[in-house]
Amino acid sequence: MAPLQEETILFDPQKNKFCLLNRTASFIWNQLARPSSPDALGARICESFSGVALENAVRDASGALEEMRSLNFIIEEPLPGDKL
Repeated sequence: MAPLQEETILFDPQKNKFCLLNRTASFIWNQLARPSSPDALGARICESFSGVALENAVRDASGALEEMRSLNFIIEEPLPGDKL
């Protein structure tokens, strides 16, 4: 991972591929220092970006997480209090 202005570049050494995250995806990536749900990420997006509706923020967070998962940049873990 390397910051690039308001964006972030991720590198997958196994596939020798780069992924450029836009400003919102970069924000989400940085929030993942601790496990978080799409709802919590959406709320943080609304707090940090003006004029964003919570519904849109949660949808964007869910989409970004799914994309990051599909590229093997993140793994899904149960959050504290989640039932297994």
